[in-house]
Amino acid sequence: MKSNRKRRDGPDATKSARAKVSLAPGVRGAGLVIGALLVASSLVLLINRPINPAVKLTKTGSGTNALALNSPMISNAADSRLSDSEQAAQFSNRGTALFQQGKIEAAAHDFAEAMRLTPEDETAHFNLGSALARLGKFEEAKAQYEEAIRIYPDYADAHNNLGNLLAGHGGLTEAIEHLKTALKLSPDSASAHNNLGTVLAKQGNLDEAVLHFSEAKRLLPDYVEAHCNLGNAYLAQGKTNEAVAAFQAALRVKPDFGPALLGLAKARP
Repeated sequence: MKSNRKRRDGPDATKSARAKVSLAPGVRGAGLVIGALLVASSLVLLINRPINPAVKLTKTGSGTNALALNSPMISNAADSRLSDSEQAAQFSNRGTALFQQGKIEAAAHDFAEAMRLTPEDETAHFNLGSALARLGKFEEAKAQYEEAIRIYPDYADAHNNLGNLLAGHGGLTEAIEHLKTALKLSPDSASAHNNLGTVLAKQGNLDEAVLHFSEAKRLLPDYVEAHCNLGNAYLAQGKTNEAVAAFQAALRVKPDFGPALLGLAKARP
């Protein structure tokens, strides 16, 4: 049964501070890259920016929703003096710290503990799904995102991550549904615009893809992947001048960004 309860916290995290997570092959803001480079015909695309698990955490005993990385960390055995929600918040916080350190398996363990303690908390499922996706466990990650959405159907970040995950495994039609839902719920999500543009481009719908890549870079001007994807879309349309401008914009953000360097070389042989 779907829950209609309102979310406790929540704006899309795409515009949040870029220092939250840094994962290869590249993360901006709160985005976790799980697709790396995808190729559709001659079009090289970057599908990325699911929202990372550090964005939304269960409320702690003090009632805050922010990261509490300076709070006491718990051992593998939960402190029975705390409520389930307080224990879950500590597991989530430690899992987030581990995730930021690249210790994804350990993070997944802590997120699973948080989910066990608060099984109807959508963020617990979201966090676990993000870690499982990073570990390449597609079916398990998909199930966690779907459970987060079951609990809170209007969870824009979960729709974005699930759409991205599906797209990376060939489920383009279902991916588009989730990404469009994410944008309906959070129209200013640069991540969802870029991800939707990528899927549309893979389907050959370049005109609509260009619109979404353009909106992504408008919302987040230093979004290097969106600039590069826009350049590749223009290149596939035969719009060389526009492609060059887009690749140059990407390189102003990140001068050593390989896909943009490659795209620029193709646009200006």
